[in-house]
Amino acid sequence: MALKLERYQALISGTEPGRLEAMVRGLLVHYFFHVSNKAIVEVLTESPTAPRRVNLLTPTQFLGRGRIRLAPDVVFGVPLSPGSYGCSYVEARTPGALIEIGAGTTLNNRAMLLSEGAGIRIGQRCLIGTDLQLMDTNAHELAVARRHMADQQPQAVEIGDDVFIGSSVIILKGARIGAGCIISAGTVVTPKFQAPPNSIVAGNPCRIVGTVPQA
Repeated sequence: MALKLERYQALISGTEPGRLEAMVRGLLVHYFFHVSNKAIVEVLTESPTAPRRVNLLTPTQFLGRGRIRLAPDVVFGVPLSPGSYGCSYVEARTPGALIEIGAGTTLNNRAMLLSEGAGIRIGQRCLIGTDLQLMDTNAHELAVARRHMADQQPQAVEIGDDVFIGSSVIILKGARIGAGCIISAGTVVTPKFQAPPNSIVAGNPCRIVGTVPQA
């Protein structure tokens, strides 16, 4: 074992750092996709003969028994951004769960999307920062006597087109974010919160603090 470690150390030391970094990230991308439930991932293309590839630039795992629908140009991960070795996690946990992500949307590193049946829809051309947490469920009941049980009332989450979501944002079940909104870094979007189109949302708990300029 010690000899093997020495060989690996020599190989690492002798490899140009940029190339080594790309190799390690690529290995992690392939590993997490390999252990995903790839059968639930649908890449929606206009032509039946078009490539149905998932654009993974950093590690991403897809799990669950539901469906995950992606436009063909959705991108997961930004290599030149914090957390590029961390794994994004997308789970359509229950058979009826559906996660949809529209054309031109990019999710930065370490995103976590979880649906337990009500559904999550992210629109087109959205820009999403690092460490997003987005759920249509509490993941369990809240009453102490039932806290070991799954949430019995998941509520759909809707993110409109052209929404910009900053880093470390939490979006909870039932939230509706209108087209063109900005969700500021660190915001906690509370259950059932509704943001009209082109709102600027910030804070914990969140509130509308302004309007996105149109020019």
